[in-house]
Amino acid sequence: MNVLVTAGGTLAPIDDVRQIANFSTGRFGAAIAEAALHRGAHVWYLHTPSALRPFDRSARFDLDATDPAAEFARLDQLRDRWLQIRDRCHLVPLSTGTMPDYARRFRELLTRQPFDVAFLAMAASDFAPEPTPGKLSSATDELVIRCRRLPKLIATVRDLAPSLYLVSFKLASHVPLDELIRQAVESGRESRSDLTVANDLETVRAGRHTIHLVRPGHPVETFGPDGSIADHLVDRVFAWSRAKNP
Repeated sequence: MNVLVTAGGTLAPIDDVRQIANFSTGRFGAAIAEAALHRGAHVWYLHTPSALRPFDRSARFDLDATDPAAEFARLDQLRDRWLQIRDRCHLVPLSTGTMPDYARRFRELLTRQPFDVAFLAMAASDFAPEPTPGKLSSATDELVIRCRRLPKLIATVRDLAPSLYLVSFKLASHVPLDELIRQAVESGRESRSDLTVANDLETVRAGRHTIHLVRPGHPVETFGPDGSIADHLVDRVFAWSRAKNP
């Protein structure tokens, strides 16, 4: 199975020095990519320059580990797993991390490589200012930035890859569950996705990340905060993708 995973948060430059960013680290996208790789898939990981990459997020020695030998053993096991899957992991970094950069590389991948599933977990900018060449003066008491709404890249996916099993993501913050699900349903309808993964930033920041799987005409499924939600998500998506395209 060929799988595309996008991860990280795009940037919107204000001038040569400043930019508008978002909180996304790419952690969940990296976990999704790892889960897909462990299930035998070939994964193309399209990521922003600062996003965490599969396996890299765990490949750090814990200097505060009470048992250094156990920490070395953990890293040895991680390296063994990486060597087993690295030929199926295709890292595709963005050069600038802006929306035009993302759109260009994304369309290149979709037109050159057939995919069975796409997890579009990248937090794409909704708005962007017109960048000012040079550096805006810091001597002013107030800085007003006017932004324009950017087109939704995900809205073009179904036209480029009609048979693709498309997984979109809807993030809200501090909203009731029924409102989160309503927003996910609307978002999925607009993007024509097969599945919308709804989550609330509040649970992510609290260390209780919970996801709700929203599909047209099906009951909502919820995973988290305990257990590997990425594993549950990938298992469900792979099964639904095979059912859609036997």
